[in-house]
Amino acid sequence: MEKTIFSESMEGITIDRVVRDQEYSMTMKHFHDTYELYFLLEGERHYFIEKETYYVKTGDVVLINREQVHKTSQAGSKRHDRILLQLSGRVLEPWLKNAGMYSLERIFGDYYGVARLTETEWEEMKELLMGLSEEMTHRRERYEVMVRLKLSQILLMIFRSRKKNLLKEMPPRVQTAKHGKVHEVAEYLTLHCETGESLDQLAEAFFISKSYLSRIFREVTGFSVNEYRNLARVRKARELLAGSGYSITEISEILGFESVTYFERVFKKHTDMTPLKYRKEAGRTR
Repeated sequence: MEKTIFSESMEGITIDRVVRDQEYSMTMKHFHDTYELYFLLEGERHYFIEKETYYVKTGDVVLINREQVHKTSQAGSKRHDRILLQLSGRVLEPWLKNAGMYSLERIFGDYYGVARLTETEWEEMKELLMGLSEEMTHRRERYEVMVRLKLSQILLMIFRSRKKNLLKEMPPRVQTAKHGKVHEVAEYLTLHCETGESLDQLAEAFFISKSYLSRIFREVTGFSVNEYRNLARVRKARELLAGSGYSITEISEILGFESVTYFERVFKKHTDMTPLKYRKEAGRTR
């Protein structure tokens, strides 16, 4: 059974709470331009972010930076209850700056991963989340101001907790043989996205069978090996388009795409714009 307790949105902020009492693993490809906060109210989950899988339990908060690959999957009991907050930097950054808050880019860039709150902090956090949801549900006069005030409290609490505990014992990463192998391959693909090894070659290099690699990689990350490599290529392409003088054809060759047509198709699939349009947009924002 899956039940949506609430789902509300306003400009720049979306919040929803879902309770599941069934086996659930994200199957959709998750990679977006918003910042995300995942609050686990009940249960336990595995949470894959970029190249690592974390064990998450009741009272944990997961920070996912914009454009980070992520996927949740079952870790123990089927039942779990979570709240998800999605935040638009384009909308919220000016307000946060005026309010004297740290930027989303800093909070999620420096401290992404899992924040483990104290019992007192967790009770306060739940109260803030319920209050934020209530304001967005009832939409009383100037509710937007109250929502943003509560959001700033949530972000500051997470920032303090994450910074305080960064050098202490952190929530454990999942270290099963399966997850460890996927993490190795994911890291390699991220660092060497321009190489074009086939699935056979990668499997041989990491001492596993082709079919096993294909199965566990999709199971853990939600992507095929080639899809994951293309995501890494698209990120690197964005850097080169915005900050270099290479032509689109040269960037396509540098990143190992078989043709500029294929590069443009993959780039548009993940960014909703062509490389040329992205370069023009990036030039306007600098």
